[in-house]
Amino acid sequence: MVVKKVFIGIILLTGMVVLAACGSNSASGSKKEIKIGATAGPYSDQVTNSIKPILEKEGYDVKVIEFSDYVQPNKALHEGDLDANVFQNVLYMEKFNEEHDMDLVNLLSVPTAPIGVYSEQHKDLSDIQKGAKVTLPNDPVNMARALIMMDEYGWIALDGDVDPSKASEKDVAENKLDLNIAPLEAAQLPRSLGDSDFAFINGNFALASGIELESALGLEETPIQYMNQVVINSKDKKEPFVKALEDAYKSKEFIQYTDENLVGFVRPEYFAEIEAKK
Repeated sequence: MVVKKVFIGIILLTGMVVLAACGSNSASGSKKEIKIGATAGPYSDQVTNSIKPILEKEGYDVKVIEFSDYVQPNKALHEGDLDANVFQNVLYMEKFNEEHDMDLVNLLSVPTAPIGVYSEQHKDLSDIQKGAKVTLPNDPVNMARALIMMDEYGWIALDGDVDPSKASEKDVAENKLDLNIAPLEAAQLPRSLGDSDFAFINGNFALASGIELESALGLEETPIQYMNQVVINSKDKKEPFVKALEDAYKSKEFIQYTDENLVGFVRPEYFAEIEAKK
């Protein structure tokens, strides 16, 4: 009888331990390692300096892998070499999914450095001259963003029948100043400043090259569809580590990090919602 009671007690105790583990918000009993890919610069810094420590307090082992292009982070995520990445907006992700038959989904937006126009040769946008060389990103989504800005500045006129978010060089209806429009890989744009009149540079690559956002001659008023995102595989949407990742970005600690270190960045809308609850 004593043995039987002891056996039953062990079973009950084991069950309580299992239930406690399942009910915990920490990494116990679930995936403990999170591999996050990000482009070098502000997005990898956000993860390394703020998100990683927050997740580590919850028991996760976080590895940050830096990339210098806009292709490999998605391939690595799709192939399972990453659990999440941070570098792209929704439009870019959707186009990448379509072109590469992937099923990536966005989790939430992050503080985003706007695309800007920079110059080492000129001090104002009004200095634009006929035949000037203008470099801009060669990927479709970011090229469209630069072309929209050029249209707003009156440098070119885009075809009115084309969706501006999908505009390309062939949709330039009028090149008013006969500009030399030179698309380059986004990471190469900071280096183009030496031999171009103006360069449209994504904020992350500008900052990674030591270029301050405040030095831009013009900054994009970044709409929500161009906010950078935390992206995951669709199959992982309900995984505990994904919820932990979302909670880290929505934490007061990360909002404070943003306010202190990411001056000039466009803030996600959910920041205001969280601050309103204080």
